[in-house]
Amino acid sequence: MPKALPLSVLALVCAMSSGCITAVTTIHLKPDGSGTIEQSMAMKAAMADQLAAMAAGFSDSQGKEGAKPEVPELFSEKEMKEAATKYGEGVTFVSSKPIKTQDLVGRVATYAFTDISKVRINQKPPSPNEEGGAPPQSAEDVSFKFSKKPGGTSLVTVLFPEPDFKKKDAGDKDKRDKPDPAQLEMAKKLFDGLRIEIGLDVAGSIVKTNSPYVQGSRVTLLEMDFSQLLSNEKLLSEIAEPNSIEEAKQMLAGVKGFKVNLDREVNVEFK
Repeated sequence: MPKALPLSVLALVCAMSSGCITAVTTIHLKPDGSGTIEQSMAMKAAMADQLAAMAAGFSDSQGKEGAKPEVPELFSEKEMKEAATKYGEGVTFVSSKPIKTQDLVGRVATYAFTDISKVRINQKPPSPNEEGGAPPQSAEDVSFKFSKKPGGTSLVTVLFPEPDFKKKDAGDKDKRDKPDPAQLEMAKKLFDGLRIEIGLDVAGSIVKTNSPYVQGSRVTLLEMDFSQLLSNEKLLSEIAEPNSIEEAKQMLAGVKGFKVNLDREVNVEFK
């Protein structure tokens, strides 16, 4: 049996390649507070090919010429099933299917929930084949409140976490003012292809919302396309190591490729 790529090597590759991940989360919400979560996780096909090449190199180094290396599947169905618990109490795995295009390789999964108020969505995408299964609740999580209004409409309130602004000392400021070229190149590689999107799609029509990002029955809660920053070295150096997604959102509001709600609460009333 061909040897698998060791987890230590895989972890290193994942840490280096997490910037290539496209993570799109769509919450489909019904008027009674139940619904589904569609989670799409994909990586650039070129990076997936590099991972396969590393596995092949490892196999050759073990003296098993001609044996095909066992390459870990990116975002496997098993991992998607185990991830159901990270979305909150009562969330269950429904199904999944692979994503394989000329540009992307990954998987899209569907989960069901009966009560949106028990759902949590982490704004930070995990690395593929992340050890330890589903992560515990995180400070990056978005949570929800739900209620029925007297007039028959439904109201969902999206609760964003508070940003974690840590004090920067003078040395840190100097580093940001004079970014190291090597660090900038690494940041460009990490951010190339990194895209995060979280959307809320309600069954019915939206009556009222304080979000500026509405299209039909869909509200974009978060959209961050970091590849838009690759030519902006000044901004790239400033946000290379944010303390949290919330801090990055504060810094990137209004930048092309980014849709961020700076209000701590986003209300969506629909019928």
